[in-house]
Amino acid sequence: MTALVLLVLTFGVIATPAATPSTSAPVAPATAPADHATPPSPFSTEGWQQPPWDFVVLPVFGANVDEGLGGGVLFAAHRYTGNTGFFRDDFALRLFMTSRFVQRHELKWEGIDVADLPLRVLARVGYFSTVTQNYCGTGNAVRCDDALAADAAREAGLQEGSEAFDDFVRHYHRVRFIRPHGDLLLRWGLAERPLKVELMGGARLAYYIPGDFSSSTPYPGSLYAATFPQGEPGLSSVLQFGVTVDRRDAEASPTRGFFVEASLRAATPAWGSTWTWAGLNSAAAFYVPMPFEAVLASRTMADLIVGDAPTEEQATVGGTRDHTAFGGQWIGRGLREHRAIGKVKLIQQLELRRELFDFVVFGVHVDVGAGGFTDVGWIGADLFDFGGGAVIDGERVDVGSPTRLLFGAGGGLRILLNRALLMRVDVAWSPFEAISPSFYTPFGYPF
Repeated sequence: MTALVLLVLTFGVIATPAATPSTSAPVAPATAPADHATPPSPFSTEGWQQPPWDFVVLPVFGANVDEGLGGGVLFAAHRYTGNTGFFRDDFALRLFMTSRFVQRHELKWEGIDVADLPLRVLARVGYFSTVTQNYCGTGNAVRCDDALAADAAREAGLQEGSEAFDDFVRHYHRVRFIRPHGDLLLRWGLAERPLKVELMGGARLAYYIPGDFSSSTPYPGSLYAATFPQGEPGLSSVLQFGVTVDRRDAEASPTRGFFVEASLRAATPAWGSTWTWAGLNSAAAFYVPMPFEAVLASRTMADLIVGDAPTEEQATVGGTRDHTAFGGQWIGRGLREHRAIGKVKLIQQLELRRELFDFVVFGVHVDVGAGGFTDVGWIGADLFDFGGGAVIDGERVDVGSPTRLLFGAGGGLRILLNRALLMRVDVAWSPFEAISPSFYTPFGYPF
């Protein structure tokens, strides 16, 4: 923890303009200091006000069980209005690459009250490429272990212990592809009190290119290639519409209130999509104050897809946050990313959070907290085929129990800068995962 805080303080804040005094509060007359007055601590939070701007250059070091060790840089700038506890504009450029050759690059702008209208805008463009994406089939019933991969290698006639055998096993549950992407989400405020109600609408585009820079196909003999021999090339063009109701006391780190949303999304060749499908998402998050100044955060989510959706869309939920589920650093912590995917998702997340201490350094307000969590999910392959499984030689092979609940649990640290930029350091475990425990270092809360 100390090393992470020092990293933030040493490299994070390059320039933070001094806060201007609030014009709404009366200014006390100046008085002569006492002869033996104790000078204020430079780390005291008393009287701290959000600055009009902050600028951050932060080296990013990631430890993710799915993507390996990674490094990169985050350039960020926030513009604030008054002492509202949240930004007016958020600009960010992230460059990131891992030891497993995963690349995640993104340029983002999010604005609130854009053009002095009740309009919130989120715009992003990005690039993602991977040679280690997990694929275990669809639904709750799938297994994802090396024993299945070894059986497939023997059936392919490979000699156990050979380099070709080991390479086949290593890639059997892997997918490689390239995905440039972009999205735009608009939220229009209908009311501020007693509840904040917004209409939302937007679009997201992703172009899937199978393979990597040396090949244009999935890994030969892999489970994914057995279902999709040429991969799934094409454009995913998705439109989304919905409504949100917000009663949180703060957005970056709520301590009380709730956030509820419901949305419809769809893809069709009418707006450029290679695939035709529709989806429904509803989610409710609640934040309840607990004894000892803790906060219990809870999110319940249902997500449903009908139609011909590509694999990556079956691994993505709708709504204001298009996170991967089930498994990974956002939903299903403790299980490998894409561990259980499908068209039917029922998810419950719980997290007990508490702020440990806060301080100010170089004008930056730093909150340090901790949390323990658990994620539970039931994933169905399809609306009328909950069990699912893997498709091998054109036939779906069911393995395991389609009724089981998958879950993971863990805990970690939370560091919040200027009440706008949140960093997490999590470790999680799951009895359904051979690769355990899992480590994650993402930016932002999952809910």
